[in-house]
Amino acid sequence: MCGALVGVATLIQSSCVRPRPAPTAAGFNLLLITLDTVRADRLGAYGYRKIETPNLDRLASEGVRFAEAGSPVPLTLPAHATILSGLLPPRHGVRNNGAERFPEEPATLATRLGAAGYRTGAFIGAFVLDRRFGLGRGFDHYDDDIPQETNAGLDAERPGRVVTDRALAWLSEKREKPFFAWVHLYDAHAPYAPPEPFRTLYADRPYDGEIAEVDAQVGRLLGELAKQGLAGRTVVAVVGDHGEALGEHGELTHGLLVYEPSLHVPLLLRVPGVLPAGWVVKTPVSLVDLAPTLAGLLERPLPAGAEGSLGGHDLSTTLRQRREPAAEDLYAESLYGTTFGWSTVFALRRGDIKYIAAPRPELYDLGRDPGESHNLEEHQPGNGKELATRIAALAESAGNSAAPAAMDAEARARLLSLGYLAGANLAGAKNTQGKDPKDAVVLFRGFEEAHWALVDGRLADARGRFEKLVGADPTNAVFVGQLAETCRRTGDLQRAIALYRQAVAIAPGDRDARYNLAVTLQEAGRHDEATEALTAAIRLDPRRPEAHNALGIALALRGELEGARLELAKSVELDPHNARAFNNLGNVLRDLKRPEEAERAYRRAAELVPTYADPLNGLGTLEVQRDNPAAAISYFDRALNIAPQLHWRSSGITRPPRFRTSTVHSTSPRSFT
Repeated sequence: MCGALVGVATLIQSSCVRPRPAPTAAGFNLLLITLDTVRADRLGAYGYRKIETPNLDRLASEGVRFAEAGSPVPLTLPAHATILSGLLPPRHGVRNNGAERFPEEPATLATRLGAAGYRTGAFIGAFVLDRRFGLGRGFDHYDDDIPQETNAGLDAERPGRVVTDRALAWLSEKREKPFFAWVHLYDAHAPYAPPEPFRTLYADRPYDGEIAEVDAQVGRLLGELAKQGLAGRTVVAVVGDHGEALGEHGELTHGLLVYEPSLHVPLLLRVPGVLPAGWVVKTPVSLVDLAPTLAGLLERPLPAGAEGSLGGHDLSTTLRQRREPAAEDLYAESLYGTTFGWSTVFALRRGDIKYIAAPRPELYDLGRDPGESHNLEEHQPGNGKELATRIAALAESAGNSAAPAAMDAEARARLLSLGYLAGANLAGAKNTQGKDPKDAVVLFRGFEEAHWALVDGRLADARGRFEKLVGADPTNAVFVGQLAETCRRTGDLQRAIALYRQAVAIAPGDRDARYNLAVTLQEAGRHDEATEALTAAIRLDPRRPEAHNALGIALALRGELEGARLELAKSVELDPHNARAFNNLGNVLRDLKRPEEAERAYRRAAELVPTYADPLNGLGTLEVQRDNPAAAISYFDRALNIAPQLHWRSSGITRPPRFRTSTVHSTSPRSFT
């Protein structure tokens, strides 16, 4: 009897007990730090002992470290599009750097948290994530202020110290609302040139030195949270966008191949009071899961529909319950090879088994073969059939391609200075018939070496290397086009023209080759041919702003001012940040006797680039025409202070005795840029 009573009492007691709810991070701030080009195995927390990364290691000990986090693509822009949206590249449509713009429709962390009342700010380390590529949507403040002087092609990135300074200034603003801050640190990207003291400490391992510098900047950001008393109420997520091959599998950097050195990235998550300190999640996870998980932790879930075959999973409940996530397939792709006319490559990892879909397929057991050196598909063909079928199904369920990004010549030059070709010949995800990228890796390595020589201004070295590449692969339009560009820069315009014609013959749809042929003809003084070539280039790519700018110049030099005005107006419509095009439009409007419109165009050019002399000269010219010499001289002096080396024609206006020349010139080849 007593036993029965005890049993009933126990039953009653147990029925009244409710499971203790898992703690949440509702209302917390969010600090997302993305580490560009950082391999997981180069951090102390992941077992590396040749570099000191105390801040990242401490963060790992205070939060959760994901031992096996995988990037879906070894390229900066598409990887960040996935990090912010929780969608795989086939779903959001951004497959390459510089080729597409992230679409307007998908929700992102910024749009979701901004709508929930968060203050949102982003701080960008390289032009590859410039707002023109669409990731700025939802941010109140998008700091991508990388120098855009008219000759700043190489200033396509800025040091992490500068990025962190900007972020710290924003974080120090006292506001009542919670914040979401995204800080992008680009330092570990090639070429590796760490600042002191890491330049000296890691003189023989500059990549490690760059990561040490990145760690220092992470420390500054974490220190600011502690200083403001915000550390206990801030979710901190640190993640690599992709890794770096460092010569493994023959690849110097990243982008072409989908082996683990380029895909395995660090992922650290600290949520005080919510997630346990020092926990290591061993189940492989994808970066596509990060956005829905962060939104879930903050109890601001992304809209329904973000999950699915091409969307990530919200792991927040699982993590708060301190359980390992369920196993999932990890998808990865690279379409970068299609830029060279080579095949796409896709990968799918299921547990330790990884399949690579390529002209010569590959299958690896990462548990036994982490270096991916023993291709099981060569010895047991067909074992990866199930994974191959899954990849094909994912490809079939892909959404529409993202819209092309608006890219002018400067933008392409800035991406080139970062080592990216801006998807010049991107053939799309269906190009599976070209050369297998792993069989082209020697050519790709040669291309990278030639490219960096070109970027560094070692033109003779670059020309010799590109000559060898063209000799090895004479039907590769990219190699031929880059040799043409090198010839153009060395002043060999006739050889450059011949090579560009060869590139167009190889790839008639190559928009860059057609455009570059046209502008080289223009440089060579072959204006009629240039006009014809520019017209053809615009037919192929009507949204290319610099082509309209170049055609406008060509028409103006032929005296066809109204046609020139229309082309230049189209150029600034497509790219409202192009100071050169606005200046050229001002020149044409001035000669069309439309001074008010000309003044607006010149002023816009001067606003866009305050250190650009030409629009100041144009404004001075207008003041001469208005018989206002004092104002004219003021503009001319400002122009000469910026560019004293320029030659200016005399206008005949009267100047104070200490001045001997004046600075107005009419529409001429020298007027246009």
